[in-house]
Amino acid sequence: MEFYKRMSDKQSEIKRYNAVRRKADKLSSTPTSRLIRMETISEIERYNIAQDADRLTAFNKEVEQWQDAVSKQLKATISSRSLRIARELQPKAYTDKYGLINRLGFSFPRHGVYIHKGAGRGQGGLIGSKWSYLKRINGMEINTSIIRHTNPASLGKQNEGNRQAYHWFDPVIKNRLPELADICMRYFDTMLIDATKIYIEK
Repeated sequence: MEFYKRMSDKQSEIKRYNAVRRKADKLSSTPTSRLIRMETISEIERYNIAQDADRLTAFNKEVEQWQDAVSKQLKATISSRSLRIARELQPKAYTDKYGLINRLGFSFPRHGVYIHKGAGRGQGGLIGSKWSYLKRINGMEINTSIIRHTNPASLGKQNEGNRQAYHWFDPVIKNRLPELADICMRYFDTMLIDATKIYIEK
């Protein structure tokens, strides 16, 4: 009877591990990217603003200035923990078919998420992740075919011991989003900001 119980426990553990691996497969690989979407309910409104070159340029310029200011603040916030993230954090703006900015992205090295959540070697999250091994040759990072996974023994141990969460990303974005909303309201009546994919903590 005890033998069957041990086998059942082992099978349950394997199923849990496989479920974690499947979820990890869905996570993005390095570098990570965070995104804000700006959508209008009325396509006509977007079209009308696009017809006015001065307004289109003014809107894009204000949005880009907001993104640059946020990027500088993020770099200043993380620089005390990781100069590499501060150096490699990149803002990027995407435009729609009219040339209006409709998405704003921030990309940075993957370990920026670990610092934010208090995760690291031996201190993984509840889900875990997978990533390609990066090999450095002559100062260049080469992506190899080696796939690494979170050690199952470390799952659920983030934000413990010497790896305390350092919330460098989400608070900055949250505090600065009202400014972006004000910019959008000056130009559009029906624009909505979708920030569901920008935050690290979801």
